[in-house]
Amino acid sequence: MDRAEYLGYTPATESRRLIANGLPKELPETLGGRHRFTPLSLFVGDRLAATAFARLDGVGAFWLDVWLLSPKRGGRWNLRTGGTVAADPCDENVLRPRPAAAALDGHADAGDSTRYNASPVPWLRRPYRWVGYGIVRLSAEVGVVRLGERDIMVPEHGLQALAWRPGRHGVPADLLGHRGEHLAVLTLR
Repeated sequence: MDRAEYLGYTPATESRRLIANGLPKELPETLGGRHRFTPLSLFVGDRLAATAFARLDGVGAFWLDVWLLSPKRGGRWNLRTGGTVAADPCDENVLRPRPAAAALDGHADAGDSTRYNASPVPWLRRPYRWVGYGIVRLSAEVGVVRLGERDIMVPEHGLQALAWRPGRHGVPADLLGHRGEHLAVLTLR
């Protein structure tokens, strides 16, 4: 089955469009009708990019798709891998305004992340060049995620895709408030 037919969009094409143009100024209020999918968030690092999309399938279930891309020579982004996770069943609308930290039991819910071996020769024992990626739900108090030296503005709905090169003890991501105050540290594994 064609991936575009199954998902309702072509991940590589839509991810490249998102990297080139950024997030749209306005997202639909809900999915349905002619809006079967929408971009959620974008993270572009030095050698990695992660894009996230929300989509509605044929039976009305919401899904979150996260795609990992890397640049090729000439500046074109190549889709490496990706994954889909069902949105929380009590999550009627994934585009709703994000909850406060008290409702989320903290400033972030990292959920599950995935690792991808980006080594050009994956069957060799070393060196592995693992890449982690996933989607994080952030509370209403978080305005910026600082990953390394890069500041990532959090979208209104609070779902942010991230990609990182995991170390032995994980990668710390600082969660900053809307005025730049430090709120918490999230360890990405």
